[in-house]
Amino acid sequence: MKSHGEQSTSYLDAMHGSLKRYGVDRWGEEFVGVNEAGHIVFRAPELPPVDLHALAQTLEAQGVRAPHVVRFPTMIEGRIRRLSEAFAAAVAENEYPAPCCGVLPIKVNQRRAVIDTVDGLSDGPAFGLEAGSKPELLLAMSRPPRAEVPLLVNGFKDREFIRMAYHAAELGHRVVVVLESLREVTRFIAVAREQAWKQQPDVGVRAKLYSRGSGRWQASGGEAAKFGLTTLELLAVARALRDAGLADRLALLHFHIGSQITRIKHIKTAVREAARLYSGLQADYAPNLRSLDVGGGLGVDYDGSRASHASSANYTVEEYANQVVFEVMEVVRETGAVAPRIITESGRALLAHHAVTVADLREVQGGLLPAQEPREGEHRVIAQLRETLEFISASNYEEYFHDALDCRDEALQLFSSGNLHLEDRAAAEGLFARVRLATKAIVDGLGRPAGDIVDHLAVANCKYLANFSVFQSLPDAWGIDQVFPAVPLSRHGERPTVHSEVIDITCDSDGCVPRFAHPKENLSVLPLHERRDAEPYYLAFFMTGAYQESLSNDHNLFGRTHEVVVRRETEPQAEGTRRLHFVDGLALDVRDGDTNGVLLAKVDFDRKSIEGSLRERHAGQETTLGVAWSVDLLDAYPYLSRTQGP
Repeated sequence: MKSHGEQSTSYLDAMHGSLKRYGVDRWGEEFVGVNEAGHIVFRAPELPPVDLHALAQTLEAQGVRAPHVVRFPTMIEGRIRRLSEAFAAAVAENEYPAPCCGVLPIKVNQRRAVIDTVDGLSDGPAFGLEAGSKPELLLAMSRPPRAEVPLLVNGFKDREFIRMAYHAAELGHRVVVVLESLREVTRFIAVAREQAWKQQPDVGVRAKLYSRGSGRWQASGGEAAKFGLTTLELLAVARALRDAGLADRLALLHFHIGSQITRIKHIKTAVREAARLYSGLQADYAPNLRSLDVGGGLGVDYDGSRASHASSANYTVEEYANQVVFEVMEVVRETGAVAPRIITESGRALLAHHAVTVADLREVQGGLLPAQEPREGEHRVIAQLRETLEFISASNYEEYFHDALDCRDEALQLFSSGNLHLEDRAAAEGLFARVRLATKAIVDGLGRPAGDIVDHLAVANCKYLANFSVFQSLPDAWGIDQVFPAVPLSRHGERPTVHSEVIDITCDSDGCVPRFAHPKENLSVLPLHERRDAEPYYLAFFMTGAYQESLSNDHNLFGRTHEVVVRRETEPQAEGTRRLHFVDGLALDVRDGDTNGVLLAKVDFDRKSIEGSLRERHAGQETTLGVAWSVDLLDAYPYLSRTQGP
């Protein structure tokens, strides 16, 4: 019998192996771990490690069922500090004579908890905001002005949008209107002449570089980019501003070569090209040009491989900052230009890590079918499948598995032609499923199993039903094949026995997670444990804090999930939330998700008319559950409720 120490060592080894199994030791090295209970913990700056399984159970006990998004605002603060410190170190190392600052594109995540964190960081580096639409600009205008950071206005702009920017400048914001086209400079000049503005915004111009990014969004840069001015157009805008007496307002040059840039060399090339444009404009057209906005694109290593493919990046935050500052400094030295203030819009890299999407896993679909006892008069193919199941072994598995596959296919053909009983078809399906399971057990123990059988087993995995909507919680997984790391929140001291696809509860064949991030090779199936009756089994998707909520949709009317913000109990409660007490001086501020009634209102159905119609239907007939139960459904949550038993 093993001693307690030997058992503990074995258990710890199992947990360490589990972290490697899911790639947590690589993609989550800095912020995800496992505790002695075998539960996943989240390590956010200035907070104790948070047991995510215990958190989900605490929420469940208080009626806040999964799915939900868990936010860690201090993770955003930590990412902001890391980026700022990286640029500060690069400035010092390269003896760069101008400052650097960051700006968050609001489009990356417009949720209030996120904007409040970025805009309200009082004991760290100041961060500005970038608005690409009128609602986003209105949001930014409502925040307290911060003279030390810019408020950038991007996107296509009509006169009303430009007037909003002027008004924001009058309210005290340091506004920079980034012009995207020749028509926009005409509109800007027209608005400037409309009246005697008490304060005017500065002007930026967005350059269309020939340099391109790398990865999934590389097409958004280069000659065919959607946004930006060619060199000829840049000069035309600069001349138009000069002729209108506004040359002194041209203060910023901006470029953006795409999101999630995977190779550092593409950043280097683009920054050098933009720095050359900056120095030429400053020398001949814009004497007050003092800022260079290098856009976004700082990559997130979703799978932990630190490679140059779409779900990773082959550089660190520190390498990114140093390369940007170095390239600008080289051009400044060569040209004698006044060194620009460097602005970065790295929204994805700041926000992705702070949010975790948690879903509870329900029944397995496509698992082992019920046993079929021998039936008198059953067909010979069924008897052959029974014999195969009884005698398959490591020495004959190739021959026996192919025989079983032939029997299964023959049974289906016989049934389709009317020559096989329904009971026999059911028996064939069940027996073949058991042969496949036995074959998998054999293959897992072999060093070099037959490739064709391995391929067959890979597409024959079961499906775990996750209580969430891919379209609401992971729209990029559906829309652009973005991968996210996923990990069960418990049982990391046990070896998983199920290799499963993960499907959602929408009525859509696309409602599945096609791949999961992993440093070695992205996974099409996820190692999971068999569920135990009445015991919750949660699955967490990490790094979902960038773009997922701003791009989410209410497909099948599965709307916004509950939002849970993890804070210190000493921090004020967020407006519009209810506070739950957790552990270690932590509190959970909960913002409820969309109810059935809210979702119906989104698609133009009036709550009162629906309620009235339900009452009218009940008035004419007696029902088992009654009118009150029916009307209460409008305030219910659309996702699956917790049920007792299997």
